[in-house]
Amino acid sequence: MDFEAFEQVPRRSLVSHVEAQIRDALVEGRLAPGTRLVTKELADRLGTSITPAREALVRFAASGILAAEPASSFRVPELTEERHEEIRLIRKRVEGLAAEMATQRIADEGIARLEAQIAAYTDLRHAPDLHLALKANKELRFTLYAAAGMPVLLQLIETLWLRAGPGFAYLPRSIGTAGEDHQNYTHLVQALRARDSLAASAAIMRAIDDGADQVLSALRRRQEA
Repeated sequence: MDFEAFEQVPRRSLVSHVEAQIRDALVEGRLAPGTRLVTKELADRLGTSITPAREALVRFAASGILAAEPASSFRVPELTEERHEEIRLIRKRVEGLAAEMATQRIADEGIARLEAQIAAYTDLRHAPDLHLALKANKELRFTLYAAAGMPVLLQLIETLWLRAGPGFAYLPRSIGTAGEDHQNYTHLVQALRARDSLAASAAIMRAIDDGADQVLSALRRRQEA
């Protein structure tokens, strides 16, 4: 397990800090499917007592993000093709809806901020650390989704990202060229400026497909190996 994904706890809610560290690690592909999380080991790494670590892990298990196991341990669920494709389909529907609503509500300043985030993400795709690019991608996408002004929908999208994120651990350490993502995000910004909700939704759904296809290919290679 990549314990470098976690940071020492600051002066705030211990449980919230542990949850945030696990959430980021899942979304950024730092915790691969099948990874075992032992409560005491996690608490030691984060510099907390066992209680907040256990409470955070139990919360993720209650929502199905992690699976509880004996000996105070939890595990990231294995990823199958069927599970992967189900998550892809649901993500396209709900994130497409968020893009539609955001197109109607996002301010010009929000679009400018999104463009800056896209540029930063595009640069990071060439960096040797995949996780930095994944983090930047999440930030820009949630900037868009937050602009929809639908907190329940935003929470649902985050849950889906927590389920999909571990699959990114199967990708190479560097994503490589910007390729399809750059084109998708170019079309997204154009749609936002034109207030074209359907085009914005289509751009996001293509982006989801492009990322999901990469994970599916990597998953199949692992199965064949």
